[in-house]
Amino acid sequence: LYKAVTAYINQFIPQQQGQRRTSAALARTVLQRRLASSACAIHESLKRRLQKQQDLLNELDGLSPAQRGRRLAAIQGRLVDSEQDEDDLDDSDRDVLIDEYTAAQEIEQLRAEVAALKDLVEEARRVREAANDSKLKALKLCLARAQFAELKDGRGKLLLFTEHRDTLNYVKDHLGRWGYTTCEIHGGMNPHERKKAQEQFRTQAQVCVATEAAGEGINLQF
Repeated sequence: LYKAVTAYINQFIPQQQGQRRTSAALARTVLQRRLASSACAIHESLKRRLQKQQDLLNELDGLSPAQRGRRLAAIQGRLVDSEQDEDDLDDSDRDVLIDEYTAAQEIEQLRAEVAALKDLVEEARRVREAANDSKLKALKLCLARAQFAELKDGRGKLLLFTEHRDTLNYVKDHLGRWGYTTCEIHGGMNPHERKKAQEQFRTQAQVCVATEAAGEGINLQF
């Protein structure tokens, strides 16, 4: 799957020059980081991208050649400014970037990309459903060790950081299956929701699964 996604990136999101360079570089980086995060994260990202690119293709089918060219140029030029890097984007900005960015300059290139995405989504689904995730296995083995026994009797708390929301949901779901009580903190939550999750973690949940949002403006020292 890693090799297939990398080949897709190199073919359909190649390095660009000029104003398009930043958008292309960021889209490549975001996809590669999600690929490294979990099979779940890359599967969900590819599904969203396929839907957006299919919608764009359907839209372009109804336009004249000149209108198509203008529409594609508009998309490529408006996604991010040249001063931003990947860490400056929140989850929703990252999703927009990798869902909507296209390097296609004509409709046939977009058709080829949609076909390639369909194959990739199916391959990612198979990998995800095989549940053969090495990091998830490592987490399960880690939690079985003696030093994590305090989690079971309520004396201990575990704060688990992950990079992406899709991976957060994936890990949280498996922790629930393994018998742990959980809560979550991520960038899509407002301050009131984060405060509520903080209290839930302090009083009830054994494990808090969080993105980097839990490292800013919230006290988890307990």
